[in-house]
Amino acid sequence: MVLVLFVRHEIEKGLTMEKEFWMQAWEDRRIGFHQSQYNPVMTEHYKDLELKDKNVLIPLAGKSKDILYFIERGANVTAIELSEMAVKEFFEENGIVPQLSKTATHTIYESQGLKFVCGDFFSYSPDQGKHFDYYYDRACIVALPMEMRQSYYKKIESLIAIHTDIFIITFAHNGPKDFGPPFYVPEEEILTAYKNIGFDLNFTVFNESKAEGRFKEAGIDKMKRLHWKKQI
Repeated sequence: MVLVLFVRHEIEKGLTMEKEFWMQAWEDRRIGFHQSQYNPVMTEHYKDLELKDKNVLIPLAGKSKDILYFIERGANVTAIELSEMAVKEFFEENGIVPQLSKTATHTIYESQGLKFVCGDFFSYSPDQGKHFDYYYDRACIVALPMEMRQSYYKKIESLIAIHTDIFIITFAHNGPKDFGPPFYVPEEEILTAYKNIGFDLNFTVFNESKAEGRFKEAGIDKMKRLHWKKQI
């Protein structure tokens, strides 16, 4: 029992530290991960899929432009983001005026086709009876250190169903596995985690580039971008 309480405490401490890290990253404008255009790998994956009236889950969404892609295709998007600054900037930068409401744990920003949930992803629960047809992980897993990822996989398991289409973007490099974010998440970890949920995934290497900035300073030479999807 003591061990269980200790593990739970360490997980909760890790979650708190991670929240503080990302909140401060937005405050300090350390948001080099934000892209001003649609992710081309994302659009390639979804271009031939039927999105109209489908429910799409985008966790740890930041202020991603990718959200607009799904809305423009007629989907109903649920985006979840911890930073209120990121959520507000999304609506301001895209000229959208949302309706606001609150739950006990989250602030909800809503506009046509979009429910933007501001608050802790790990305490989010979908509307009763709602299921997600698509789950888009736009580099969510790689934002989390190893000690938090098992909690992330369990949360995802509670939100998706066996029919859900899965698309995930991760990174690989030849440096320390604990350096990040973005962290290098071993391929075997992802394969095992989603197999335990009930999904067989496969991946391809999207591109390889020279490491720059703090990654280069850490002794990392190359970065690979991997994209994952459910096997048909």
